[in-house]
Amino acid sequence: MAERRMLWEQAAAELFNNTRDRNGPPGAHVRTTSSMINQLEKARISELKKWWEMTSLTKYVENGRVPQGICILILPTLGYMNPDLLEEWRTQTDECSIKLMGTLITQAKRRMDEQIIKIEQLTKELEKIVNQQDVSNQLAKMEERIKNKEEEIKSHKAHKFNRDKLDYEHGRIYTFARKYDILRTKDVSKSFVEIAVH
Repeated sequence: MAERRMLWEQAAAELFNNTRDRNGPPGAHVRTTSSMINQLEKARISELKKWWEMTSLTKYVENGRVPQGICILILPTLGYMNPDLLEEWRTQTDECSIKLMGTLITQAKRRMDEQIIKIEQLTKELEKIVNQQDVSNQLAKMEERIKNKEEEIKSHKAHKFNRDKLDYEHGRIYTFARKYDILRTKDVSKSFVEIAVH
């Protein structure tokens, strides 16, 4: 009985697979192809974002700078904070932030590698039907969208890098969204506030 059932299941699998291929609804193959191309585009853009994220963070580390979005001024609630101690505190904070950026770079690379595997799988599947169902035109349009997205990412990264470069050159590292928090700290001298927010 078990042997016959196995044969029946095999015959049923072949029958329904063949029936689906011959009699599937019109456009079924097109929808599947479009879905694959959409997945490929998302994976390519994700890879692109992670590459630029990894590359820009590496450039920050090489220049000893911390991006504005990662600059976190953590102050101790001690009454004897003075300008010299604050300056040393900020230096140590920068060094810790730069080390933590290494973790972000590693994570970005891991995510990028995951997308590369997915891209390779989807590309192999699409290569089998590249000349069918106008796939070539769809892929060409996808490449154009990815190119435009890359230009957008590059422009955004360049703007942020130049902004942060100027912040460091003018000593405006911890000025954004920090003044109110610093002014709330108890027993803070005028000189302490000036150094912290300028």
